[in-house]
Amino acid sequence: MSSAAVLPSRPRSRRRRFPVGSAVAVVILSLGGIGMIAPFLWMIVTALKSPEHLFDVPPNWIPLEFEWDNFWKAVNGPLPLLRNLFNSTFIAVVGTLGILITAPMAGYAFARLQFRGQNAIFLGLLASLMVPVQVTIIPLFLIMRNLGVINTPWSLILPALTWAFGVFLMRQFFLTVPKEILEAARIDGAGPWKTYRLVALPLVKNGLSALGVIAFLNNPYLWNAYFAPSIFLNSQDTATLPLALVLMQGPFSTGQMNVVMAATTLAVLPALIVFLVAQRWIIASLTQSGVKG
Repeated sequence: MSSAAVLPSRPRSRRRRFPVGSAVAVVILSLGGIGMIAPFLWMIVTALKSPEHLFDVPPNWIPLEFEWDNFWKAVNGPLPLLRNLFNSTFIAVVGTLGILITAPMAGYAFARLQFRGQNAIFLGLLASLMVPVQVTIIPLFLIMRNLGVINTPWSLILPALTWAFGVFLMRQFFLTVPKEILEAARIDGAGPWKTYRLVALPLVKNGLSALGVIAFLNNPYLWNAYFAPSIFLNSQDTATLPLALVLMQGPFSTGQMNVVMAATTLAVLPALIVFLVAQRWIIASLTQSGVKG
């Protein structure tokens, strides 16, 4: 009995559906991106405007004349802006390096070592994250005064070294390290310090990079800090960039706003460079933190 050859049926052509959800997400994210970029664009545009066009109505997003001299005026004005930039850079770099030393050690102790009162101490550490710096500024000022470091960079660097958020962040990264690796190091004769330094620490290098960027930009005593420097520093030569930008505005904001925006643009550049250089490590650290060992 012969069977008839069955020809394969041609698949029906399906109309490609328009991804409405993806389109809505792209529109929303684009609007959000424009909203975040707009203040930076306005800052740069204002920095390039002449004084007579600062408050035009309606505002111009493209300067009629590009006043590049505003950056020269910001650097060579009555305030030592370059000195203030150096102060902020020194405080932020040294403070960040200090955090990269102290926070991983404490984080490793909470994550992989066993000691009496471990959970209670860690709970107290987390509770300190809810206490704003304004609450502890008076006893901290008295401590810095007794140490003789008021109006010096060390009055901001020393408090930054014990950052509870950095300890918490590094603890979470050390929890992703498989226990088997650390146990193998102990079997080979490595002590706690050698296991931490040669085995555990290299495995969380992405977390260290993320911690460095976060500490540089968000620690309440380092690059973007204003409140603490306004308490501990009391002269133009020791002021940081945030203090200098406020002083440039003058009493009742009577200073030249285009010059202030030019100085603000110069102040934003180092932080932007740090973020652009380290963003791939930040993304890698976020990926690593989602993998539990």
